[in-house]
Amino acid sequence: MRTPFLRLVLPGVAMIAVTFGLARYGYGLLLPQMQADLGITSHTAGLIASGAYASYLSTNIAVIWMTVRLGSRWPIALAAVLAAAGMTVVAVAQTSTGAAVGVIIAGAAAGLAFPPYADIVDQEAPASRRAQAWSTISSGTGWGVAIAGPVAVGFGENWRFAWLAFVVLAVAAGIAATALAPARIRHEGRARPPQLSWTWFVCPKSRPLLLSSVLVGAGSAVWWTFSVEALRSAGLSSGQARFAYALCGAASIIASWSGSAVHRIGLRNCYLSACAVLAIALTLVALGTSQFAAVLAAAVMFGASYGAVVASQGIWSAQVFASRPSAGLAAVNTALTLGTISGPAAAGLAIQPVGYTTTLLAAAALAGVAVFFCPPSAHRRRVLAAHQCRAAPVRD
Repeated sequence: MRTPFLRLVLPGVAMIAVTFGLARYGYGLLLPQMQADLGITSHTAGLIASGAYASYLSTNIAVIWMTVRLGSRWPIALAAVLAAAGMTVVAVAQTSTGAAVGVIIAGAAAGLAFPPYADIVDQEAPASRRAQAWSTISSGTGWGVAIAGPVAVGFGENWRFAWLAFVVLAVAAGIAATALAPARIRHEGRARPPQLSWTWFVCPKSRPLLLSSVLVGAGSAVWWTFSVEALRSAGLSSGQARFAYALCGAASIIASWSGSAVHRIGLRNCYLSACAVLAIALTLVALGTSQFAAVLAAAVMFGASYGAVVASQGIWSAQVFASRPSAGLAAVNTALTLGTISGPAAAGLAIQPVGYTTTLLAAAALAGVAVFFCPPSAHRRRVLAAHQCRAAPVRD
């Protein structure tokens, strides 16, 4: 019996919205006000963002074991707890150190929330709707950012109340998602999943996917961490900068249609187009930070293309790591995080000597290089079909 489509998708959208859109990316949205009140420098801000990505990386690795041993419900519940706890710590922080601790705790939540839904979609969604289900769940980040923007604008300079509002949303989403998540992933009628090994994670089939994830992560993290600050430094008002950030999140909701695009033009073409637009968007915001119309166009392009890249990576991962979807997605997210750890830290060091324009152009270049590591062509798929993973089967 398949779970009704909306009952499967809506909790996933809600959890990704609060763990990514609020707990993870809310930091970049509220950073300027936090800097003013807590004395956070650009360099420190970059290090805090990288710390959050590092905590995300650690839980993203731990979730592989948790999902196999405990099922999907436990990591989803723990993700909600970490998101709410971390954002509460940020809301009451009186120093940059306190804020850093909260941001790092909140950042860990996203690592636990995403991979379990790969197994849930694989088991519960009809095969014909898995791509659509996954692209819709992936768009949760956009919903989160789209919600966070108006909340931040509504509270103005009272960034602490914005964080507390995010906490309430995280608690509500966590309760619903935990209750609706299956306790265990069933494997009846399927081959037993392979024992995890280095050669299972990194092989000719997965290498382009993992490399492109690193590059996209490094380039996009510069936007998520420093775009609001960059726009304000270029002369835009706080309200304009926040509106652009929120618009970016709203635009990424367009990526919920990535599944349909994949069916129409193919995964390879969808991914190539999304990476190219992502690089163009970063270039446009780098060269037009003082032009509000150009910024808005770049925000829409970035949000839609980034969401499409992430959704395409999830669909691609399900093909490459079909025997253990959650473990495979965790590997992809780990690669993405290696990029997002290095991106903000490097950007934080580069901003003062070279400025925001050059830093954003460098981020655009990284995203552009990702087009060379894309889903295989038909000929390459035939070659890769002959590859056999050397990982040993699960022992009894």
